[in-house]
Amino acid sequence: QDLEDDEEYNDILEDTRDECSSFGTLKNIVIPRSGPGATKIFLEYLSAEDAGKAIAGLRGRTFDGRQVGAAYFDEIKFANEDYSD
Repeated sequence: QDLEDDEEYNDILEDTRDECSSFGTLKNIVIPRSGPGATKIFLEYLSAEDAGKAIAGLRGRTFDGRQVGAAYFDEIKFANEDYSD
């Protein structure tokens, strides 16, 4: 529901950028509003090392009452904008 409102969406995007840039240099953030991947946030870092730091730092944290799961995602699927599991 929050993702339907542009202002809320942009707030979530900025909060995510602020929080997750502490793990390294972010190249891209994708937050699908609907379809496969909806309710997920995809972070692309410049290095695998930074991505690993983000996974370790985010896994198990709580956001908006929900526990965060963090894992590597298939690079080819990401490049093709296929956010399905």
